[in-house]
Amino acid sequence: MTFRSLALKNVKENWRSYSAFFLSSLFSVAIFYIYYAFLVHPDVVNGKLFAANQVRTGMSFCLYLIAIFSFIFILYSSGSFLKSRKKEFGLFSLFGMTRVQLRKLVFIENMVIGLLSTLAGIAAGILFSKLFFMGLGAILELEEQIRFAVPIKAVVMTIIIFVGIFFVITLYTTIRMGKGQIIELLKAHKQPKGELKYSKWQVVVGLISIVFGYGLAVTMSPVTFIFTALPVLAFVVTGTYLLYSQLSIVFLNVLKRRKNLFYNKTNMLIIGQLGYKIKDNARILFTITILSAVVMTAMGTIYVLHTSGKNQSFVESPYAVAWVETADPNVEQLDRKVLDELIAKHELNVSKEQQINGLKLEQYKLNINEITYSFGNDELSTMIIPQSEFNDKVKSSKQLNLSNEEAVVSKSYFNNLVDYTGTIKGNVGDQAIELPVTEIRTDTVMNTIYYWSYFLVIVSDEYYEQLLTHENVQTFTIHGIELSDLNKSLPMLEELSSHISEAADENVHYTRNIVYQNFVQSTSLTIFIGMFICLLFFIAAGSLIYFKLFTERDEDVAMFKGLSRIGMTYKEMRKIITTQIGIIFFLPCIVGIIHALFAMLALDSLLGETYWMYAMIVFGIYVVMQIIYFIIASNSYLHSIGKGSNPVT
Repeated sequence: MTFRSLALKNVKENWRSYSAFFLSSLFSVAIFYIYYAFLVHPDVVNGKLFAANQVRTGMSFCLYLIAIFSFIFILYSSGSFLKSRKKEFGLFSLFGMTRVQLRKLVFIENMVIGLLSTLAGIAAGILFSKLFFMGLGAILELEEQIRFAVPIKAVVMTIIIFVGIFFVITLYTTIRMGKGQIIELLKAHKQPKGELKYSKWQVVVGLISIVFGYGLAVTMSPVTFIFTALPVLAFVVTGTYLLYSQLSIVFLNVLKRRKNLFYNKTNMLIIGQLGYKIKDNARILFTITILSAVVMTAMGTIYVLHTSGKNQSFVESPYAVAWVETADPNVEQLDRKVLDELIAKHELNVSKEQQINGLKLEQYKLNINEITYSFGNDELSTMIIPQSEFNDKVKSSKQLNLSNEEAVVSKSYFNNLVDYTGTIKGNVGDQAIELPVTEIRTDTVMNTIYYWSYFLVIVSDEYYEQLLTHENVQTFTIHGIELSDLNKSLPMLEELSSHISEAADENVHYTRNIVYQNFVQSTSLTIFIGMFICLLFFIAAGSLIYFKLFTERDEDVAMFKGLSRIGMTYKEMRKIITTQIGIIFFLPCIVGIIHALFAMLALDSLLGETYWMYAMIVFGIYVVMQIIYFIIASNSYLHSIGKGSNPVT
């Protein structure tokens, strides 16, 4: 028998062990090919798809990310396979195979798997690339869908990169098979593990780190973010590692002392073995937990920004078009007739129309909680309106009833200032005024027009009438209209921009629908692209745990073979294995979700809103994926253990 035929036979015989590695590698290759195929697609390269061309930078970053992640994943997987086959390598050595021959055998096996997964991944990528292009076209709202193509450059580059990765890693892992390794191969799975021990001070440090990390995250504010972000990360990372290596032993020891629980049926075996499995896998569980938390936090943040951004666009700007009308001949204004003609031309309807009247507060300074907000420009102006105007437009149950010479300030994102008071001062015509601010409101009456109504200053009707008597007071009206169809309004708004002079542009706000559409498109695209990266990570993370389990397969087979001889049934064996694998699979998932949840609570504090519930959708998807992978992995492992131990049914 030649080395080639022996290697191929080994791959065939160990296919169950290789299958998860093969499928995960296949998925990595497929994702890489799809992204690269988009980047070198003829329509994108030639500039035909302008909208799609905007996402090339993000796609390029994803390619580097996939390549790096695939390298790390394959490196770890190759090492795990070598450890799981120590007994087999020991037998080869016993039968006279030299170290060079053993390395050659391993090299051929790994390269066969690498070539197969690369070619199969490219085939899968070609097969599903059309669906990817269709989804991308729908998000970008392209009039013409991205046509199906198989760029030769994408095929060649994918083969070169992944075959190169497999070659380098296979060469590295075979060289690492050191001189002293073969002697102990046959007895590797029989090495005694010894007693589980823990360090009391490390347990204390672990508990303190997690409590401090979570505490800082919950109490984080925009002011303290820059000082607390890194300490939170350091505390949580330290606490997570000690959770697996030290705190888990303490917890299991507590369970062992509860005799009613520990000696109940198969619990003794489950709890007794679980400590060794968690401690032996502490590094991989720690790594997966931190990466899971990072990935879920990133995707949760993007989804939260996507959802909150959509809502905030309409809160901050309730009307599609808003403009200033004033008697000042020096202020260029929007021609209402032109606007009406464009609305009729594009067959749109005005679903709502509103206006507010006020006067100009120039060179203002808002001092709240001993902090002055001049918003970067002493020449800025904002709007003063009477309380009757505000109460009528807001129609809130909390109506204003101001006394003379006091003010309320209202701005949609002043929610972090609502509990504070202060002063507002500025010039009304030729008169300087300064008023106490008794309340901060977040109600929105009209779109923000930067040089006219950055926020609203509400005063009593009597004081407003007094201000009108000052010399050179500039009064004005802001009109707002809402259009019936957001998507159909975009061409009209683009055309409207050509009818507005540069001088009049600062007196008109018409970009809400355009900005909203671009925002939704970009965040939806980010979620769409990130979904594939996350899917790749989740599958690889599950595979790493699966590979780690198979390194301990011989130990489990030997144990269950002995237990089956004294009467253990397959049902009992299945319960033990399923419980242990379930804990190993879902422990990093649960801890990662808890980390991500506290990160989302910190994000709520920074944004001043409650958005963490949106992130639960992302967490739910992760849990569902873990459940699916757990079912597949546990059934596969059970079959492997059952085949080796032959338990009583």
